[in-house]
Amino acid sequence: MSLPLMDKISQKLHEQEHKPGLYVVATPIGNILDVTFRAVHMLKEAERIFAEDTRVSRKLLNFYGVTTPLTACHEYNEVSPSVISSIKKGSIYALIADAGTPLISDPGYRLVNWCLDNGIDVFPIPGPCSAIAGLSVAGLATDHFAFHGFLPAKSGARRAVLKDIKSSTATSIFFESPLRLIDSLTDIREIFGDRFSCVAREVTKIFEEFRRGCLSGLIEHFSEHKPQGEFMIIVSGNKKNEIDEGEIRAYLVELLKNNSLKKAVGEASIKHNMPRNMVYKQALLIKREIS
Repeated sequence: MSLPLMDKISQKLHEQEHKPGLYVVATPIGNILDVTFRAVHMLKEAERIFAEDTRVSRKLLNFYGVTTPLTACHEYNEVSPSVISSIKKGSIYALIADAGTPLISDPGYRLVNWCLDNGIDVFPIPGPCSAIAGLSVAGLATDHFAFHGFLPAKSGARRAVLKDIKSSTATSIFFESPLRLIDSLTDIREIFGDRFSCVAREVTKIFEEFRRGCLSGLIEHFSEHKPQGEFMIIVSGNKKNEIDEGEIRAYLVELLKNNSLKKAVGEASIKHNMPRNMVYKQALLIKREIS
C-alpha cells in the first residue's frame, strides 16, 4: 500500500541532506497557508532563526509548531556580534522577513554578504514574493520588468528617480504606502505620461484588490476612495517609439479647437507619453496652420 501524501512529503524532507550555512527562507506575504513544506521543515531544523521582527514571526512559527529560538535581525544589527557569533558555530541557521522573500525591500543584504565574504554558504528556500505575485496578475508585460522598491517620500527626490527610469521599456514595479499613493501616482503620470497601470492592494490578504487602467483613472478612483493597506504600483514600460505621429497630430488638432496651446500640449504629452517640448513644437505648427 502506498504511503499517504503527507507521509511521503515528510519522508522526502527527512531524506534530504542540508549543509551548514544560512538559509534565506521565504514566508507568506498575507495568507498564512502560502508557505512551502520545505520552508517549514527548514525552520524546524535550524538551530536559530534570524527574524526582522520576532513578534510578527512568532505568530507564523506558532501556527506551524516551530519552536526554534528567534533572534532579531534588522537593518541596525545585521552584523552585530550576537548574530555573527551564532553563525560562526557552523550549524544551520535561517533568515526570514516579516513577510515574503527576505532582502526584497527588507533587511538581510549585509548579513548575506558577510556570510559570503567569510566562506559561509548561503542557500535560498524560495516562496512568496509580493512583487512577483502582483506582476503575475497585473495584465502587463512580464518578459522585461524592473523592481524599484519604495519611491522616495519627498516629491522632488521621487520625481528625480522617475525621470531616470521613464525611458525604460521595462514594466516598473513600486511599493508605496497609502499615505503617499495618490502623490506618487500623480508624479508617475506627470513624468511617464498616462500609461496603463495596475495598483495592487493587500495581495493575498482578506481585502485583496487589483485595479487596472490609465494612471489618470487610478488617481481619480483613489481620490474618491481613501487608500488603506499595503500597495504596489505596476506601470507599463515606455513605448514612445511605437507612437503614431499622425494620431498625435489629429489629437492636437481637436484639442486646439477649444483649448489654449498650453492646455493642449499638456494633455497630449500625458496621453501619448511624449516630452512636452516635442509636443509643443508640433502644436505650435498646427496652431499657425489653423489660425
